[in-house]
Amino acid sequence: MGDKIIIGNKEFVLDEIGYYIGKMNVWEKETDVFLEIKANEKDVDDIVFEKINWLNKNKSKIIDTFMEENDYFIENINDMIKSGDFTADREITEKDFIESLFVNNVTIYVKGRETDFMLDLDADPDYLMGHLACMEIDSAYGVECGGMNG
Repeated sequence: MGDKIIIGNKEFVLDEIGYYIGKMNVWEKETDVFLEIKANEKDVDDIVFEKINWLNKNKSKIIDTFMEENDYFIENINDMIKSGDFTADREITEKDFIESLFVNNVTIYVKGRETDFMLDLDADPDYLMGHLACMEIDSAYGVECGGMNG
């Protein structure tokens, strides 16, 4: 593979550490996508489209998995609103919190049928308080929260 690859009509450029970096539409937002291609893979296009399509069809599964371990953010933000440490017009609801979440970036580890990937969830407004939530998805589409970054 060269310094650039084209997936669909999107260009991915090889960076200095060996990832191809480009942008694709995830959850209706142009999103950074990083590709680590582990082998001389011929079906990179198909694999990447499969993973991105799965992400777009399974937003609720990803958010539900995240919320199982992290719904405490709602109470924390509301406590901060009450104390004046977070500026908002009113306390937030679970719906407000969920609607604030978006995919900051996706990393796909391309390795044939064993391709797994991860994404970082972010929030706007910043209900995650400067952090990103790492969501890990294995090759069988099992989803788990890998913790908070940042």
